[in-house]
Amino acid sequence: MPLFLQISVGAILGIIGIVVIYLGARWLRSGSVTQRLVQYVAAPIDTTHSRMNLSRAQTRIITGSFLNRTFIPAVRGIGRFFGRLTPGGVIEGLAKKLQMAGNPMGLGAREFYGISFLFTVLGAYLAFILYRRQSPPLNIILSIAVLIMMYFFPKLWLQSKVSRRQNAVRKGMADALDMLSVCATAGLGFDQSLQRVSEYWDTPIGHEFGRVISEMEMGLSRREALRNLSDRLEIREISSFVALILQTEQLGMSISDTLHAQAEQMRIERRFRAQEQAQKAPIKMLFPMIGLIFPALLAVILGPAIPALREIFGRL
Repeated sequence: MPLFLQISVGAILGIIGIVVIYLGARWLRSGSVTQRLVQYVAAPIDTTHSRMNLSRAQTRIITGSFLNRTFIPAVRGIGRFFGRLTPGGVIEGLAKKLQMAGNPMGLGAREFYGISFLFTVLGAYLAFILYRRQSPPLNIILSIAVLIMMYFFPKLWLQSKVSRRQNAVRKGMADALDMLSVCATAGLGFDQSLQRVSEYWDTPIGHEFGRVISEMEMGLSRREALRNLSDRLEIREISSFVALILQTEQLGMSISDTLHAQAEQMRIERRFRAQEQAQKAPIKMLFPMIGLIFPALLAVILGPAIPALREIFGRL
């Protein structure tokens, strides 16, 4: 094995060991600090009220699986440690992507970047293990493939989350606008209609409407909250909806009629998207047929003729 590869693997394992020791030391130090606070800062317990305090004490219920309580916090801690070395521009882009994906698993931008770095290190380690095996040409190709796959896996996972959530918002947009139109026709204001949809719909579009209401309650104007909704999702249908609502509010038009017309337009666009996906299906089915079905058909059709062909060519 080349000396350079030995030094590289040793350096990577050394960095991982230093990180684990650092996190363990922080955990032990935090535990000792907690004990000292309990010993010197906490007020002494009055013996006359000990029975009352014991009666008020409640048993702590541990929720979640062992994996969620041990492994995932450790991975997040390591991710935060490596994420501190990340440039600010990269962190802002990741934060934007995670926000569009709905913050899956409660990950922050620095945590996700640290996890991506860990995947890259793991991919380098697996590639090194494959490289040390026999038949070097094939192992070099496999090592490069594993390294590339482990490097791009977190990014592809995040992008799939973003696409899935955007598609869910697009699918529920027409029904949400119908609900808003019904609430506005019944006499509710636009803000109350948004709140009603967010309370009764446990969907991505309902959650986003609930966030708009929360921002308005914190002091933002309706225009700013809706602009934040459009910037947060980056969906063309949401952008057109926000622009139409702001224009309707500025011109003093009827919001219920506007919402009803917008819902009809969203429903037509949803039908067109479904037709487009249906037209793409034959092309997507072509590659599985070429790779899986055609070889089986050729084996069934030409299989019985192979012995006869071998006999004929053997005589020649």
